[in-house]
Amino acid sequence: MIAHPKIVCLIFLLLAACRPLPALTRQEFSRHERLLKVAIREVAKATDSKQKLALNSAFAAQLEEVLRQDSAFFYGFDSIPHLYRVASPDGLVRVITWNVPAADGQKYFGFVLSRSSAHAARATLHALRDKRPATRLAEGKALTADEWFGALYTKLVEKRDARTGKPVYTLIGISPNSNGLSNRKVVDVLNVNSSGGCSFGAPIFVKKNKITHRMIFEYSAEAVMELRYHEATGQIIFPNLVPMYAQLRGRYESYVPGDAYNALRFENNRWVFYENVDPPSSAVVRRWGRRNR
Repeated sequence: MIAHPKIVCLIFLLLAACRPLPALTRQEFSRHERLLKVAIREVAKATDSKQKLALNSAFAAQLEEVLRQDSAFFYGFDSIPHLYRVASPDGLVRVITWNVPAADGQKYFGFVLSRSSAHAARATLHALRDKRPATRLAEGKALTADEWFGALYTKLVEKRDARTGKPVYTLIGISPNSNGLSNRKVVDVLNVNSSGGCSFGAPIFVKKNKITHRMIFEYSAEAVMELRYHEATGQIIFPNLVPMYAQLRGRYESYVPGDAYNALRFENNRWVFYENVDPPSSAVVRRWGRRNR
């Protein structure tokens, strides 16, 4: 299919804008934001997958160049639609993610910005490459930025390692499956090392004496699952997922939220699973459920 001249022109303009940028003023950041806003809307409007992904490549290249500039960490980019933006309370980490629906399923994209200290003007930038392995395998392994379990992050929870005082960054996100039959939500860990590198996952999730690197919840695409961090209690709360019929156990596209609620609570530098906590609609969610051993 021949690309529409308007699309070709937009890709050309975006790629031309990817030359090295001088230090940007706030007004210049705003100008780039307006261009990026137009670009991602063109991605959303495109109906052909090849055009959509070509436009997205140009958008991602320009966004990456802008994010590499001094003070980009502090600029909100709030007017750009379809971007999910989360930041750590300590002001050292930001994560930007988005997705593009294509003919062969959802494609996920993202960047991690990390600063070495609260005084650093420039952040180290990491591009994320969506290489989601099989869901069950992904729970048990650490992943680099180049083999990221793609997700749209809606929350970044910051805890502290009681021994070292270092931050533990926990990400909560959504990751719809490419097959269209199931949805997925994920609780993951973002690791940023002293040299500025980043990776995902850590063996700190404890359930029934089993330790995993992240928790992935897969359920029917027709269902709605709540997965939320509650500041008042310090718990990540979510419903128990059950198959619609007993004979469908293990077929996660048939799983739906049940009546019971479970939680993850950060204890001794680990996220520990508790079952049968009060639902999040309660005025006060009790601090302790029954620990699942």
